[in-house]
Amino acid sequence: MIRRTLLFPLTSLVFVAAVVLLLVGSNLYTFHRLTDESPIAELQFRKTGAQQYEASIAYGDFCHSEKYLLYGNQWRLDAQFLKWRPWANLIGFDSMYRIERLGGRYFDVQDENTRHHLSYKLYREGSIDLPAIFQGYSSRLSPVDTLYGSSVFDAMQEGFLYRVYRAQSGLLVRKSALVDIDSPGAGLTIEISKACGAQSGWFSRLRKIIVAWI
Repeated sequence: MIRRTLLFPLTSLVFVAAVVLLLVGSNLYTFHRLTDESPIAELQFRKTGAQQYEASIAYGDFCHSEKYLLYGNQWRLDAQFLKWRPWANLIGFDSMYRIERLGGRYFDVQDENTRHHLSYKLYREGSIDLPAIFQGYSSRLSPVDTLYGSSVFDAMQEGFLYRVYRAQSGLLVRKSALVDIDSPGAGLTIEISKACGAQSGWFSRLRKIIVAWI
């Protein structure tokens, strides 16, 4: 009887610890590992009015593009970076990033202060705001060195492809003219982590179940 009484709290403790780890892991899952420079987003623009554009952006697995209405002369993409301490790097933690927001901006400061703006959140919040927790815990025992934002912007022009890259230092963008897909040598190849439409991994599926449950 005593053994059974001790076993029950221990089992409950293990279960609670497992749920907490899953929630923390699910929040980190919204970030992506940083190793070397590689593309994280591609954007194209179609003018729909005066200082008004339809933005098409593909990111994540690059399988699908999303369309947003932007106002201004330029687009801006924001991301949050999470940098670990050196001792955390030694045990396998790489710096990470998360695409946060897409919005428009104006060349002229007066327009920026008076004209219409629209911006969009590009990530789904987890059940635990882990960045806020890390920011409030600055002890030397914390594995996080710093959390910081990085932004990149450029003009919105039709007929161009804007490819955003991430690096250890932040974001950068490269612009190239679009070409006719029927012309020789045309086309674009992007490395992705899995095929479009492939079944998600067990961690992703488990995360969805936990998030839906709570």
